[in-house]
Amino acid sequence: MSENKSVNRLFLAVVVIYLSVSLGFSTLTALVPALRGMSVYVSILLSQSLVFVPCFLYCKLKKIKIRQLVPYRKINFATIVLVVVCTYLMYPLVVVLNAISMLFSTGGSASVAEMIMEGQSLTLNLICVALVPACVEEFMFRGLIFQTYRKSRMLPAILLSAFLFGCMHMNLNQFVYAFALGVYLAFLVEATGSIFSSMIAHFTLNATGVLMSWLLPMLYQTAGVDQMTQIPQGGFAANMEGAELFLFLMGIAVWGVIAIGTTCGAVGVYIAICKINHRWDHVKQMFSQGTKERLVTVSLVSGMALAFAFMGFSLWLERM
Repeated sequence: MSENKSVNRLFLAVVVIYLSVSLGFSTLTALVPALRGMSVYVSILLSQSLVFVPCFLYCKLKKIKIRQLVPYRKINFATIVLVVVCTYLMYPLVVVLNAISMLFSTGGSASVAEMIMEGQSLTLNLICVALVPACVEEFMFRGLIFQTYRKSRMLPAILLSAFLFGCMHMNLNQFVYAFALGVYLAFLVEATGSIFSSMIAHFTLNATGVLMSWLLPMLYQTAGVDQMTQIPQGGFAANMEGAELFLFLMGIAVWGVIAIGTTCGAVGVYIAICKINHRWDHVKQMFSQGTKERLVTVSLVSGMALAFAFMGFSLWLERM
């Protein structure tokens, strides 16, 4: 069996396990009221374990040495600083894509905001919401999946691994910007030759969201505003009409102009990252390499279909 087919089956297995456990736990929670009081941190760690454990077992069963497949090369301090700067320059693009997706769905962003704004510990939020997902998700998507695909064709490997990363978020709102981030994170790995760079970038974005959600309640309190009214509900932007919708679209346009400028700046910083790590020549030539082995298989399509079916079902529930 080819490596691509094997890793595609891994993706399908993760999707099936994730959806089965999530739906089963939701049903159990409805039947057992005592489970509703379970710590949000337990829920997060459970969801991340549903991704990490199958990946870890996959490596064991396939007798894969993780350090040989996943590039855990050390990176210098200058690279870390530039990765953080580059990631923040990409942030306006994330804002624009998130706003566009909010025209159709806000389920993902709303649930994350509500979870973080529950008055939980900032330190635990940074660990559970920012650090753990950054490590686990990068291990699977920029590690096992991307590192396997890139042996065949680089550009399809970047796009497909990013697409699967978006699928795994299981909601339309996060799928849109997660896909774009997946592309950026894969390019970062190639620029540094290390998955640590994508983990740092991923953590930076997650931590920024955590810090902003932690600071917002204090700002609302200072301004005398009820913070609970600020959390967007399902269909928030989709239900706008008239002047409200016009202002929202104008906001997207303004942020779009900003995003064009900052993304161009991010490209310049990215080139600097490549040169500092002596990989600029590699990046310029990486699209001419590969074995042309087929990436898409039945198991991969099945996994994507399940993910989109769940997204569609969640979107339908939002509109009810």
